Amino acid sequence: MSATATLPALLALFRIDRDLQQLHTGLENAQREQKRQQNKIDALQKDHDTQHTALQKLQADVAAKELDMKSRQEHIDKMRASLANTKTNKEYSAILVTISAEKAEVAKVETATLEQMAQVEAAQKSVAALKEAIASETQLLAKIQAEHGDKVTALNDQINALALRRAEAAKGVPPDALRQYDRVNQKFPGDAMAPVVYDENDLDDISCGSCYMGLNVEHLNAL
Repeated sequence: MSATATLPALLALFRIDRDLQQLHTGLENAQREQKRQQNKIDALQKDHDTQHTALQKLQADVAAKELDMKSRQEHIDKMRASLANTKTNKEYSAILVTISAEKAEVAKVETATLEQMAQVEAAQKSVAALKEAIASETQLLAKIQAEHGDKVTALNDQINALALRRAEAAKGVPPDALRQYDRVNQKFPGDAMAPVVYDENDLDDISCGSCYMGLNVEHLNAL
């Protein structure tokens, strides 16, 4: 096939590829917004799960401390009851010392428990806020998906239709020229070809219409 016949065939293929690239860009933008929103939800969910696990551990620690205080208080009550059965002052004093030590431990555990209960309350608020944020962002994702659903479907339909047109257009390009063109188009999607910009009255200023690289008269003649 002559160069005069090859060039129009390549141009026809190029125009299809340029339109395809624009459609693919639109599709990627629509999908990117959905993916970005999904990533935001995933990050919130991960944070929620981490904080919820920490909250459960705090609640378990509080429960353990409350059980410890209850056990110690029961021990104190039993020792107080046993005071009436003591036979010597020494025995009586020893029980009082033990009761005092247990009461000190109860006070210490109670202080730690109160601190952890405050932490639990703060953690519960944080987890609840994250849960609300996840619900809100999930609603926004659903809205984005609804808004983009028809758009994505339409873009995919157009892409499929153009792909069929491209396959037909490619049949009109010589195999060697098609291989060269496809290599360039793969590297620069939608920009495999560009016009040469020049003024017939000023052949010292010739350039590529895409990257604006300067060309000389020999390049122009070759093209």
